[in-house]
Amino acid sequence: MDDLHDARATRRTPTGWFLLFGAAGGIAGLLPWLAAGPFLPLQNLGEGQDPSRPGPFVLLPYSQYSIITIIVLLVVGGVLAGVLARARGARPGVGRALASVAGLVVVQVAAVVQTATTTRAVLQERDESAVYLLLLTVVAVLAAVVAAVACLLVAAAPRAGAGIGLMVGAAAAGSWLGVLLFPPFSYESPFSALVPMLTYVSPALVGLAIAWTGVASIGRVIAALVGLGLVWLVPALTTAIASAAGTRVLARDLPGMAEYGISVFRSASTIPEIVAPPLVTAVVVAMAGLLVRGLLASRRRRAASPVPTAQG
Repeated sequence: MDDLHDARATRRTPTGWFLLFGAAGGIAGLLPWLAAGPFLPLQNLGEGQDPSRPGPFVLLPYSQYSIITIIVLLVVGGVLAGVLARARGARPGVGRALASVAGLVVVQVAAVVQTATTTRAVLQERDESAVYLLLLTVVAVLAAVVAAVACLLVAAAPRAGAGIGLMVGAAAAGSWLGVLLFPPFSYESPFSALVPMLTYVSPALVGLAIAWTGVASIGRVIAALVGLGLVWLVPALTTAIASAAGTRVLARDLPGMAEYGISVFRSASTIPEIVAPPLVTAVVVAMAGLLVRGLLASRRRRAASPVPTAQG
């Protein structure tokens, strides 16, 4: 009955609303940066900049020091758009899901174009500037593609596929929350005491996503393994990208930067003291969630079963 009600509610919702859901998700993903004071960071290759004054308004923090921030703002926005679309029904259908993706893409493409255009006007007329701007834009475009795929999965895919989309968002949510609590390029925050806890936000959310997805089929088991893989590898990848891109010594040596990043990734993904706690957190939360889900399902079955009557 609930699925039937969800399907009827979805059919009553005009497609235009799903465009708005997608746009709303995209905007929500950008909120940590917009709330921080969305001004272009100082550029190493910039000219005519006044460090004492804020830079021009931009929708994304274009800087080699905030590549991870660019990625998580866009990816989390895509997952939020998918969640808004699916909330109107168990599965709103491919057409309405694509409308949500379209609304998301409009917002995110506008953010990338506006930021790239504004940044280009600040940079020096040099080949290095062109390469720098191109690389940042490629990162943003690839993140937007991941966001669109995640939005489509969460909005329209069966539970295993939707679970993978949710887990992608969960893997980025810790960094997204970090941007919200600790604005980029700021050195003070009233939430400094929460820093140690942020490490466990994404693993816990991935565990909840695994519990929501379940493990009752091969597809759902694969989705759970994908989620655990994200918990294992995403922090190492994040550390590697941030370390390599933030090293000014290697700014003009892209092969050297890539080699350094690979070295950091190998170390961060193989040290048990770094890898084990997030994985244990995800597994424990997933098992607890699956147990609660099983108990609730059992209670519903007992409530739905006919009550035996006494025979005279």
